[in-house]
Parts: sequence; C-alpha cells; structure tokens
Amino acid sequence: MLPIMIRRGCLLLLAAAAAFAQAPAPAPIEREEISIPDFPATGYILDLGGGCRGTIGRLKGEQVVAIDISMKELNEAPSSGFLKILMDASDLKFPDKSFHTVTAFFALMFMKPEIHQKVFDEAYRVLAPGGEWLIWDSPIPALTDGAGKEFTVHLHTKLPKEAIDYGYSVLRLDVERDIAYYRVLAEKAGFRVAGVEPIGQNKKAFFMRLRKP
Repeated sequence: MLPIMIRRGCLLLLAAAAAFAQAPAPAPIEREEISIPDFPATGYILDLGGGCRGTIGRLKGEQVVAIDISMKELNEAPSSGFLKILMDASDLKFPDKSFHTVTAFFALMFMKPEIHQKVFDEAYRVLAPGGEWLIWDSPIPALTDGAGKEFTVHLHTKLPKEAIDYGYSVLRLDVERDIAYYRVLAEKAGFRVAGVEPIGQNKKAFFMRLRKP
C-alpha cells in the first residue's frame, strides 16, 4: 500500500503544480510615471518629509537637509549623501529666511489636515524672499459612501541617473485634499502660486511651484 500512497501523493502534487502553472499571472501594477529634472537651487535645500526613499536627497545630494517626524523613515532613506534630521514640519527649528529652496515629495498627503496651514506658514517663514517651495503630491478625494477608505498611488519616478518604483497609501478623510485645497493654504500663508500642473498619465499626481515674494 505504501508505494501506491506515494504515487497518489505525487499525482496530487503534479496536478496542483499544473493548475498553478495555468493560473493567470497577477496583473502588473499600474504606476504613474513622473520625471524630476535636476532643478537649479542656491545653497541648502530643505526637504520636508524627506525620509523613506529620500527622493530629493538622491537627486540633489549634499545640498539637501531632509527632515522627517519619523526616525524609522529617516533610517530607511539612503545612508549617505545628504543630511537627515528628526524634526516636525509644522515646528521647524531653523531661523527665518534660512533657505532659498524648500521641497516636499509626497509628504503633505501623510500630514494631518489640522497641521497643514502651520506647515505652509513654517515653509514660508524659513524661505528667503524670492525663494521657492516645490511640491509633488497627489490629490486625494474625500471619503464618501461606497468609496474605499484608502487612497493609493504607485509611482515610477525618473531621476536623471536612476528610477524609483514605490507606492504611497493613506486614508481618505472628510476633506478633499486637491490642488484647490493646497492653493488656498499657500495663498493664506503669503505664497504666490507660480505654477501648478497635474502629472502622470492618469493625473493622479501634481506638481506645484510656490514663490515667496
């Protein structure tokens, strides 16, 4: 009986393997493709929420001072090339007019709306007159009946010397965090909106350029 049992087991395993081989492959992840050129910047660049993949730090290297409220996110960023500091974007510890460029790469979406105005005010404060804040982020629809609780965007980010694939997922809230939402915050802080455009083939992301007069 033992040899028969073994043969039957082998047949079952072979049948399972054949079924697995015939199963359709999982659908590939659809990614928003965005490109970030090597933009000009004078002096140090303050990168808000610059942990995790450290995209701006990878691009601009030693020019970047990346701050993040999470030590885990900072530790996940590349270990060399730019400065990483544990700090709250709504309570920056830098003097007024310290930077000519501030950036935020898919960082605002992870901040609570209650602190967004303070973050915009702080970014304005630490920028020198004529300085710019460059923002890449996603418009996030408000939570509505029947809609999923989470919003996810998968990116294929092209830098001049490398490409990064990554996904960002956050909870939807009662407030819609779209371009108009951030424009109001910016103008209230004193910024002039120098440019804004949807990016990515499905327009799940946007780029906004803010200027301090």
